Amino acid sequence: MSARTLNLGELAHIVGQGTGVLSPRGQHPLETDLREDADNLMLVCANQHGEIDATGALDMFTVEMLRRLKQEHEDRIRHVTGLGADRATTVVRMVGQVHGQEVELSRQTASAAVVAAHRFPLFLESYARHGIEIDLRGVPKESSLVPHGALEAAVSSRAYYRLAAEIIDDVIERQLQRGIVRDSVRHVSVFGFARLPLLVHLGSRLDDTVPTDIYQRQRRDESWVWHDDGPAVDFTARVDHDALAGSDAVMLMNVSGSIKRQEVPAELVALRRYEIRPVQAPTCPDILRDRESLRRFAATLRDFFALLELEAKTVRRLHILPAVPMSAAVALGRAHHPQVHPQLVIYERLEGDYVPTLKVG
Repeated sequence: MSARTLNLGELAHIVGQGTGVLSPRGQHPLETDLREDADNLMLVCANQHGEIDATGALDMFTVEMLRRLKQEHEDRIRHVTGLGADRATTVVRMVGQVHGQEVELSRQTASAAVVAAHRFPLFLESYARHGIEIDLRGVPKESSLVPHGALEAAVSSRAYYRLAAEIIDDVIERQLQRGIVRDSVRHVSVFGFARLPLLVHLGSRLDDTVPTDIYQRQRRDESWVWHDDGPAVDFTARVDHDALAGSDAVMLMNVSGSIKRQEVPAELVALRRYEIRPVQAPTCPDILRDRESLRRFAATLRDFFALLELEAKTVRRLHILPAVPMSAAVALGRAHHPQVHPQLVIYERLEGDYVPTLKVG
């Protein structure tokens, strides 16, 4: 307001400068000659200075509390300023509804997750400077179009997915691809909460020449920060029904849950069928708690597609019945190469039956 350069910060003592009763926290046993050291000083604004030194607040703003606040702040600044330019990442957030539910996925939430992964977020790819945001919450829900019966639900769902896929394509082409061409996007961090077929589509639109991290919402603390504190999970792909390979095959992705064989649509029962599932671990919704487990899942996908090229060259369409976490759906789309691999037909459970909703590739 004054248009002048003013020093608005004040140096506050954690242990008081003096040893008398009028010096806040001054009767602490810290040696007098150490009270002017940087370890005993905090830079605060005038209002904060007055508050922490107020007589009525000394029982709250103890030496131990102030030292902890100073340490936490210094640790955070040291971490952030230690990230070089090569640790920058462009954040892509896609938010939709899943069975009427949506989650909080703000710029701040994404920032916390990428900083925890030793990167810093760039929010420069949109005019709002909120990063690349794909908001699907305004797309008319498939249930509001034709709400009765599995067949009608499938028809209306495909209309919903076509419209949502167009929105994804538009944002990716106008923002992410342009940033890649301008060389302003050199790393991407992806956060997605939406229906699984749309997450597969999003993954398929990500440029495989740009290093990309995919994030997963964690149920145990409702954050998007990876918890790399446990053993990683391995995955395997195997033949579940050894029929002759034709132009179509089926893949059951039993990762976050299990799809029973009797749930496979009747028109797919006779086809050659594969299954991906965890090794020596039960299927469960929070199976992907750490980055290494997602990396191993993605590696299993790549190995499977390579095997398909060798042993089932006739397959032109792969019908996917997914029970996977959302990050795994993005990883599936990213591992698929439309020029090399069969077209993916992504199914979703609607009105109690698995029906095809979206084609990828």
